[in-house]
Amino acid sequence: MREETKRRLERQLFWQKAKWGGAGVAVLACVAAGMWASGLDASVKTHQEQGVVTAVGPLFAKSTKAIEEGLAVDVKLDKGPLVHVMALKTRDPHVGDRVEVAEHVHGTGRVTYSWK
Repeated sequence: MREETKRRLERQLFWQKAKWGGAGVAVLACVAAGMWASGLDASVKTHQEQGVVTAVGPLFAKSTKAIEEGLAVDVKLDKGPLVHVMALKTRDPHVGDRVEVAEHVHGTGRVTYSWK
């Protein structure tokens, strides 16, 4: 094999290995970014908010147990927004009741609410 042909072959083999290595590094970076983002979403700060129940209705859920035991409740918070929470039927919420809900602020900025 001539020297020039050997160098071209070695160069092609090097670039092929470099492409695979680059793809592996990209995959590892994506996995690390996903783990970092899920860790951010796992950090939660909880605040208690006051509000008034504006609507109570049946809960639409995937499990039969949740449908039987839960209610969908709309709460107008004192600070402004209307939020949707799930409450157990044993809590017996009525329209006009003053209630306290928990506001959960996740590390990614996502905000969720739950019945206190």
